[in-house]
Amino acid sequence: MTPKEIYKIWAPKNAKWVEWVRPVLFVGLNHIKETPEFLNYTVPKIYYGASLAKDTAIILDLEGTCSIKEGLALTTYGYRPIPVFNGTDSPYNAEAIIDNETMKKLLIWSAQKLKNVSLAKDAPPVFLLDKNRLNRYRRNLSIFDNSWDIYHQDLPTAHCFLTNHITKIIVRSNNISKDLQKILFEYQKEKMKIYLTNNYEEPVEIKIKKPKKEK
Repeated sequence: MTPKEIYKIWAPKNAKWVEWVRPVLFVGLNHIKETPEFLNYTVPKIYYGASLAKDTAIILDLEGTCSIKEGLALTTYGYRPIPVFNGTDSPYNAEAIIDNETMKKLLIWSAQKLKNVSLAKDAPPVFLLDKNRLNRYRRNLSIFDNSWDIYHQDLPTAHCFLTNHITKIIVRSNNISKDLQKILFEYQKEKMKIYLTNNYEEPVEIKIKKPKKEK
């Protein structure tokens, strides 16, 4: 499959929420560098499935490959996975902070599975983030910094969610990342409920504190 065909599997025409699928990684699918890491292609088990409903959107804030696989697993519950990966590829022969190569391999593998999954056009969304986006440690200056942040424009507004009858957000992570906190706080101000789960425990409603202003 070509990168464009793979992208269309993740963002099919006329499906809800697909306008938030970020094309950044799909553009470079023809140029995947060899990676020494062993890739685990198993789909995880979802333990919080009983808490899911059509009025609930999910944000997976996990290591990138884990987000892709868990997003695929959530199609069983009728959710449409929406990749929101904004990290750029490194220049040729350069080492980068964020490993996009393994994520690209998983996007291709998951597309093969996803194209055989029948999802409703208005399926609720599960947004896939890469927790490693905030890793800005560079051992030396030659390492390409392709870290990134999630911003308000990268996810639907509270008004968009509420208009589409989404009133709850489940964050699947061990904690709330600093950049995501700002977005969730705005959702909370519009009376949306925010939940947190580590997968093994039922989602617990949390209150998002007002983010501190950066100096």
